[in-house]
Amino acid sequence: MINDPLACFPSQLTPRILEAYQNVAQLSLTETKMKFIQAWQSLPEFGLSYFVVRFKGCKKEEVLGIAPNRLIRIDLNVGDMVKMWRFNTMRQWNVNWDIRQVAIEFDENINIAFSCVTADCKIVHEYIGGYIFLSTRGKDQSDTLNEELFHKLTGGHEAL
Repeated sequence: MINDPLACFPSQLTPRILEAYQNVAQLSLTETKMKFIQAWQSLPEFGLSYFVVRFKGCKKEEVLGIAPNRLIRIDLNVGDMVKMWRFNTMRQWNVNWDIRQVAIEFDENINIAFSCVTADCKIVHEYIGGYIFLSTRGKDQSDTLNEELFHKLTGGHEAL
């Protein structure tokens, strides 16, 4: 057994490290950090958060992926995507705080509801609201932050 996984590929790894270094060697620290953040944000799963949920009417647990622009239903056993819903087709979402269930209505009379298994439903509500809030922001980051809208989308109204 090899303890160092990088020792397996020194002929492939060394040139790649040198090439990556050459790409940032002349940049300032801030520019280098920005390049890193841009590379990170371009990864296919950037911004995806996963929660184990139980959809209404189903007995088995599944995974719900929440991305900046969509929800993804994933089979827990296989890891395959079952269904995807885009936020721009969402009409509304609600949380029933008493039974801890999130219900979402999409265009074309598509309705889903689920209970969260691995996290409080408030966290899922905050992710959805946060991403919707970010989608309302313009490209110009100097826009003043609409705190009232942010709190409305992410705060929820938990039952007392």
